[in-house]
Amino acid sequence: MITTTLNAIFCLMIAVRLFTFDHHNSRYKVVYSWLAWLMIVSSVAVCLFTFFNLSHRAYLAQIVMNLTLLLCLLKSKGNIGTLCRKPKSSQKRKSS
Repeated sequence: MITTTLNAIFCLMIAVRLFTFDHHNSRYKVVYSWLAWLMIVSSVAVCLFTFFNLSHRAYLAQIVMNLTLLLCLLKSKGNIGTLCRKPKSSQKRKSS
């Protein structure tokens, strides 16, 4: 019971962080917008299923995964684009 509630809280926090993303200094990309929308809807669905007692149970692996996603989204300020992009290398490759 506590694991299901904890999972629902983490999912709600994920949805809130994504929903409150500030678009001011970022470029609009359709793929990231749809991905954010999908994550918001699925996270809210987990909360609603828990609220109406429709979910089976949350496993520890799901809770750890959702907590990790939440921490990544908090660090990136809700920007999915920073989670999906490849990191820039510090050294540029020289062409031979």
